[in-house]
Amino acid sequence: MTIDHLSRNLGVLRQGAAILTAFMLPITTSGQAIAVSIFAVLALLTLDRARLTATLRTAPALIPLLLFLLMLASVSWSTEPIVPALKGVAPYAKLLLIPLVMATAFTPRQALQIGYGFLIPCLILLALSWASLLWPHGPWYWFKIIGVPVKDNAVQSSCFALCAFGLAVHATRTWSEGAARRALAMMVLAVLFFANIFLIYVSKTGLLMAVALLALVLVQVGRWRRALSIAAAALLVIAIALSYSPYGQARLEAFWADVHTEKPTSESIKARLDFWDKALGFVGQAPLLGHGAGSIRPLYQSLEATRPSPLGEPTSDPHNQFFAVALQAGLVGGVLLLAMWAAHFVMFIGRDFVRVMGQAVVLQNVLGSLFNSHLSTVTQGMLYCLAVGLLGAIIRNAPLPETPAAADAAVEPISA
Repeated sequence: MTIDHLSRNLGVLRQGAAILTAFMLPITTSGQAIAVSIFAVLALLTLDRARLTATLRTAPALIPLLLFLLMLASVSWSTEPIVPALKGVAPYAKLLLIPLVMATAFTPRQALQIGYGFLIPCLILLALSWASLLWPHGPWYWFKIIGVPVKDNAVQSSCFALCAFGLAVHATRTWSEGAARRALAMMVLAVLFFANIFLIYVSKTGLLMAVALLALVLVQVGRWRRALSIAAAALLVIAIALSYSPYGQARLEAFWADVHTEKPTSESIKARLDFWDKALGFVGQAPLLGHGAGSIRPLYQSLEATRPSPLGEPTSDPHNQFFAVALQAGLVGGVLLLAMWAAHFVMFIGRDFVRVMGQAVVLQNVLGSLFNSHLSTVTQGMLYCLAVGLLGAIIRNAPLPETPAAADAAVEPISA
């Protein structure tokens, strides 16, 4: 077997692992971890050093690496033992995937295959979710809750919102190209994804992200009459979904009750305000480099005697990504986090489909990170790192077609 033949085979295996990782993301955490580990090994084996060096000279790839290295270095000034401190660093190891994936020679066709690998399980989950909503007494005993077959509502809503956005943007462009039937089919799927978010266990963060991505769709549509029609239709879908969904209505009532409750949950506004107020004080105690990795829970524990948590126990998550970083790595880490998001958003400025999808990924993660530590979470954080890396790789490695269909037609077959 020649080196070129081995390289091609490794490239095919790498592509298969990338598609498998995308497929596992909405479904299973353990499967996702196994698939992404295999992909990372194969990506390293097929990596071109010159391409990696060139990639690391760019801010979108370099800043995530610097942020991870800072979090790792913060172990040295943490007051926690080495094992808990390293556990505090572990959620940020996924940041290394951004430069690795960006440096991988993905073609637009390969990226499209990976995108389909993500869309297909989301379609399966969508069908199961709608089936359980329309037939509530069916065989859904294995669901997490009604409408959520696997993982949780936060993960499902994030995935569905991204699918709805991509399908809606692609549909409007396909319609402009004259393929009305295909555009209509995609728009119907987009509506089903979008409506489902409001029919099940509606979350404040999920609601915010869905509305923000809808606004981005309206911006990308361009023509104000078309944008107005889409906005009116979306508002109608939301109103119908909430009016017919007892789960959605119950969540809206819960949102209002959160403001007045004396016993808040970890998801309530009162609890978050308590977390953030204390976090500001902790940042003030060690503003530059923070308290070190793994210090979040001990910090909140230190105030339990004088300022007890509204939950009855100290939290290990301030429910804000900036605070999650700044408490451990200080304002230096917080600035790196903001710089990373800014660099990624700037990389995706443009109107072609790849860059528009990149804008949606960054916007979704930033908004989710206002009320949750989304970059630190297993699925949302992994989705962000892989999507930014993949879309960034396409921008760096290939010409940008206007639509996925054009990408599929314009690029050569899969190669290593």
